[in-house]
Amino acid sequence: MVRNSWLPLSAIFGVTISVVAMTDPPWSVIMVVAFILFVVMQGVHYRQIRREIQGKLATASPGAGILGAVFGGAAVLVHGSPIALWAGPVLGLITFVGTYLYLRRFEAGRA
Repeated sequence: MVRNSWLPLSAIFGVTISVVAMTDPPWSVIMVVAFILFVVMQGVHYRQIRREIQGKLATASPGAGILGAVFGGAAVLVHGSPIALWAGPVLGLITFVGTYLYLRRFEAGRA
């Protein structure tokens, strides 16, 4: 069973990457904070974060963090360049699709 939270998490991560690539602070900082807040809210909603955790937090693997770091680094490199207005949305779309497919592949491996 695919986790219900992976599609919205992937989508908001893609939007965050786009905003970071295309805008200057404070909007890029606000978007990163909003993404972190969304992740925490999803964790609470799906009972991955609570007072009495009965196991470990559900996570894909360190690969998801590495994937996020690569896309985040690319957004920082594109930021402020003349291509940021078209490369930001393209990078966000690639981030969304790549993250979602990675998480789906992980879940298929666990079944």
